Amino acid sequence: MDEKLIVERKKLLDKLGGIPEPVIENKEWLYLLEEETRNSILIEGYFINEDELEQALAGNKPVSKSQEEAVRYFKTAKFIYSLAYENYKSNEFLFGIPLIRQINKELGFNGEFKKEKIKIAGAKFEPPESYIEEWMRIYIDYVYNLNENFFNRICVSHAFFEEIHPFTDGNGRTGRILLNYILISNGYPLVIIKGTDKKKQFYYKGLEEFDSQLFDLFIKYKNIPLDKQEVSKKLKEAKSDILKKLILEALRESLDRLIIAKYEDKGTKLEPVNKLLKDLGYSPESTRQLIKRGKIVAVKIKKTWYSTKDLVKMFLV
Repeated sequence: MDEKLIVERKKLLDKLGGIPEPVIENKEWLYLLEEETRNSILIEGYFINEDELEQALAGNKPVSKSQEEAVRYFKTAKFIYSLAYENYKSNEFLFGIPLIRQINKELGFNGEFKKEKIKIAGAKFEPPESYIEEWMRIYIDYVYNLNENFFNRICVSHAFFEEIHPFTDGNGRTGRILLNYILISNGYPLVIIKGTDKKKQFYYKGLEEFDSQLFDLFIKYKNIPLDKQEVSKKLKEAKSDILKKLILEALRESLDRLIIAKYEDKGTKLEPVNKLLKDLGYSPESTRQLIKRGKIVAVKIKKTWYSTKDLVKMFLV
């Protein structure tokens, strides 16, 4: 996915009024938040289908651990994304340790930085076990300076948080909410990191790609005070191509959904992309490839891709 196409989509969304306020009355926002909830907890091993989530959110008492985790995640994300939206509207960015701890608490954990060694299941490295607050302050400083090479840096920041693994539990969910908090604060929609086995493994592979670049530093400063300049320099050089690919694709999906919704709100009727492309001289086989490359703003409804004539033409040049 070409990041220029993401930037162009954001410019278009901004012209149409920008990201919507994260309220449940907005059906597109609600859809994204529900899908993010289901997928984020699925990464942690909790499966819940759409109907079960709807029942739990409707006020019915959760009857399963998955429903409990889903409701807790949904409510936490909804509140935190509302704060992020206020950052976006006021052109300010509030970020720090109190916010990060509170997210972890709202998710049902203790919100305290770990004080002992922990092992990450399946990971090839051991996260730092001391000087956690110092690691976190470097992370926070890095997040405050994302403007240059934004997409690479936001991926690195997410991977860095997960590698620090500051809490005893809940680091994955906390980190994914933080990722979306940062995106929304910058005028982007939330992203959904899919929790299916294939997508989850790709996500983990992206984290491992980052780990391999900072492995020596994590070993060096495992139990001694950090050299902030050395760590910061290494972070500036780091990249996460796999995570970047994953997050750009997720951004495309969310941006397209919100852009299409704006057009529908104006009364524009959606048409099948196959038909729109045929009218422009493209073969039906072109549809999937053009959408995959981000050349068409479209949304999938059941098994069919839909868009508008104007949107189909927009990025085909």
